[in-house]
Amino acid sequence: LRSGRPDVPATLTAKTPPSPIELQEIIGRTASEHSDRVSVAFFRLQPGAASALSYNHEGEEIFIIAKGHGDVLRGTERIPVGDASVVNVAPAVHRSVRADQNEVLEFYAITVPAWSPKDDVHVAQP
Repeated sequence: LRSGRPDVPATLTAKTPPSPIELQEIIGRTASEHSDRVSVAFFRLQPGAASALSYNHEGEEIFIIAKGHGDVLRGTERIPVGDASVVNVAPAVHRSVRADQNEVLEFYAITVPAWSPKDDVHVAQP
């Protein structure tokens, strides 16, 4: 786009919206810091986004909320979370994490033993 106004840039570039769910494995089976015993992953959920409803066959998970607010579905229990909240999810228990509608939610997921695709079972989108 071109503008004749001096206070507006001559060209504007379109920005692509961020992915609703961003994930970075920090330690684990596929991370540069390899471990089969434990995995640590960082998640960023955009406002209103939720992780898939899923469960682990063997892995126990701990979610540590770093920033934002939302809720964790653990089985049939919905747990409100915010900065510094900690939620533990036992193996075979369905779980999903959702960001509030108006803010980004950032959290760490620690899984023991380390997360693997074979252990993770997706049930449905919440």
